Amino acid sequence: MNMPHSSYSPIVKSLLEPLLEDFMYWFSQARQMLNGDTLPFLEPSQRQTLLAQITQAQGEVQATHALLASTGVGVDTSVLMGWHRLVLECWHLRLQTRTHP
Repeated sequence: MNMPHSSYSPIVKSLLEPLLEDFMYWFSQARQMLNGDTLPFLEPSQRQTLLAQITQAQGEVQATHALLASTGVGVDTSVLMGWHRLVLECWHLRLQTRTHP
């Protein structure tokens, strides 16, 4: 049975909006740490690479959020998984800042 795309929009929005907000929260937290905190466990090149990845992901999430709001179109799960892996790196960074002397 073919259903019009618009019939999926409320479901897609209700699932994706909180997820996108979580991505933005954790990316923002990690950017603050990378821009301001002393992180002796990270090499400068690692720091810059992670910061660039987070900055790019934030832009992608913002664009996705805008498309979701205006069209109801979702995002491919492989893209979501990439952002999720980056959030895991953000969590790991946060953990390291708490456990590193």
